[in-house]
Amino acid sequence: MALDEFLKDWKNRNDVVGALVCGSYITGNPSRRSDIDVHIILSDDVDWRERGNRNINGFLIEYFANPPQQIRKYFQGDYQTQRTMSMVQIITGKILFDDTGILNELKIEAEHWLNNEYEELNKTVLEIKKYSLWDSLDNLKDCFEQNRVDFSFVYFNSLAKLFSEYCQFLRLESIPYDQVHSYLVDPVYLKKYLKSVFPDSIFKEMFLKALLEVDKQRMMEAYEELVNHVLNQMGGFKIDGWKIKSSVEK
Repeated sequence: MALDEFLKDWKNRNDVVGALVCGSYITGNPSRRSDIDVHIILSDDVDWRERGNRNINGFLIEYFANPPQQIRKYFQGDYQTQRTMSMVQIITGKILFDDTGILNELKIEAEHWLNNEYEELNKTVLEIKKYSLWDSLDNLKDCFEQNRVDFSFVYFNSLAKLFSEYCQFLRLESIPYDQVHSYLVDPVYLKKYLKSVFPDSIFKEMFLKALLEVDKQRMMEAYEELVNHVLNQMGGFKIDGWKIKSSVEK
């Protein structure tokens, strides 16, 4: 087996205390391009980390070798950026060996981080985000009115930004752009990656419809409707007279 072959180089080393395999081959529905993700847990006194890939018997193995304190930093960093990848990998992964019990500890810690709620946006940040969304809409209108060849490129990037900003406002995790559609429509994806259902069903239907539009006029209308919906959820926005006053940075 490819995984057993890969682990031969790691399992009997004095600086290795555990290993965990995760990803689609564990959670289900691997595709033709799925790799095998392996976390190698190094001992506490190790001052290095390593990430790499090996192709064994036709399987691509992506491995991450880290001491426990580094994995804990990944948990913290992901939480601060409203991401959950490191926690989900550890929680859903299968322990291959755990000489010191550290992987069981990391699973408990990952659950704690995953269940932490994100902070609500403060008033200043929220106002800046509202202005940013209005500005994105204005830029797309300018692109449309000039009949620029990059309209579709700007449109889909604007949709991605809008979705990300709305998730942050809703205190949801950040979803990678290549997973947004699955997140919105696929219950298997939600179970596989420990996600909750997107809470705004109106936005969801509008967003999915916007992804399918091909006519530029309808694309423009769909995006404006989405922006107006989000701005209303954020408390409303008017560009005339908008201003924000805050303390200078020290």
